[in-house]
Amino acid sequence: MFTGSLSTGEAALAGGIIGGMLGFALVVGLVLYVLMAIAGWKMFEKAGEKGWKALIPIYNTYIFYRIVKMTNWFWAMLVIGLVVSLITSALGQGTQLQTIDPSTSAGVVSLILMLVMCALGLYVSILYAVRTARAFGHGVGFAIGLFFLSGIFMLILGFGKAKYDKKLVKSWE
Repeated sequence: MFTGSLSTGEAALAGGIIGGMLGFALVVGLVLYVLMAIAGWKMFEKAGEKGWKALIPIYNTYIFYRIVKMTNWFWAMLVIGLVVSLITSALGQGTQLQTIDPSTSAGVVSLILMLVMCALGLYVSILYAVRTARAFGHGVGFAIGLFFLSGIFMLILGFGKAKYDKKLVKSWE
């Protein structure tokens, strides 16, 4: 029966198990990150961009959006996210859903702004997946895969035989 305290040996064993689990998760995460970086690098090269650009956070997202001719959406989402954060902060509400108080008018406004932002983000994500699939010569099924399992489908685009064709992407800019 558990008495509420661990012996030194039991504590060491528990610490070893937890440390092993954390180490395993770290190694798996690092391997996945490296695979995704390589896949992004290869996708960039297929699209005529320098591969190293895939390694720089935020800039790589901008380049991905530029590849599928959606840079206006990139900037719009960046500005809208900043504006929503500033408004909810100015109204005294947090920028996280659990800190919004819907019993106040400021809370209702913040909640509506955040829901609109989420809906717009969903729309842009779907549009991005469709345009990315189209740019690399794939259809709606591949776009659905990119939306729900983006990591796996990015690996397929990066390491597969897909070729980028900018003519397949319609520009809205």
